[in-house]
Amino acid sequence: MRCQDEHKARLGGYVLHDEADHWWVNANQRLGSGGAVITWA
Repeated sequence: MRCQDEHKARLGGYVLHDEADHWWVNANQRLGSGGAVITWA
């Protein structure tokens, strides 16, 4: 993807945020309401 150097950090943040959102939706669907605790460790 082409973008100016001064916009690369913003674009990178957007891409990572979008990927994290997709992961979170998928994780919530798989875990359902089973009461599983997600830890970040």
